[in-house]
Amino acid sequence: MVGNLGMTDATCTTWFGTENVYVHLINFMPVTAITSELFQKAFVKEERTVLSDDVEVNNAWKGYAICHKAIIDPNSAWKEAQSLISNQLDPGLSKSQVLYWISTREGFSPSTTTAMPHMNSETSYVIDGSDTSSNFAADHSSSTTLDNTSEEENVLNEGDSSSSCSEHERCAAMKLEGVCCPTNEGVFLGCC
Repeated sequence: MVGNLGMTDATCTTWFGTENVYVHLINFMPVTAITSELFQKAFVKEERTVLSDDVEVNNAWKGYAICHKAIIDPNSAWKEAQSLISNQLDPGLSKSQVLYWISTREGFSPSTTTAMPHMNSETSYVIDGSDTSSNFAADHSSSTTLDNTSEEENVLNEGDSSSSCSEHERCAAMKLEGVCCPTNEGVFLGCC
């Protein structure tokens, strides 16, 4: 860890903060493929006993703190990372990099991923050069099952009927069946 020794004094601080989280995470930067070799699970578990989850980390450092946590608990780190905003993170990190890092950690379960926020219904989506709001529904007159499952298998997300394709005007116009908003895989389709 970053430390300063002088005469009978030993301190462990950085110029931008005295909290333990900064002293430890300055050594964690940058987050790259080699980081997991340098910060192994046993070391991070021990290090986390020094770092308190109660300490408020400024936005620039939140991504590093979450990546650090992901080494020992990738699933809760994934949930925390959902609130990150790329342009508020340190310039050496982005939300997509944090999410990639977390998703490649041992023990990560894709079932912990959350669906993307609802897309704006005013947005136009282009598929093969066609505007979905006008041409897509007309070109696809037969029913389409989204995930290649039978209707019996296509169970609504946790009993939430609002995720049903028929509950969304644009999805219904395209004659989609099953769950669209989100799909069983947690993806919101352009017709939502």
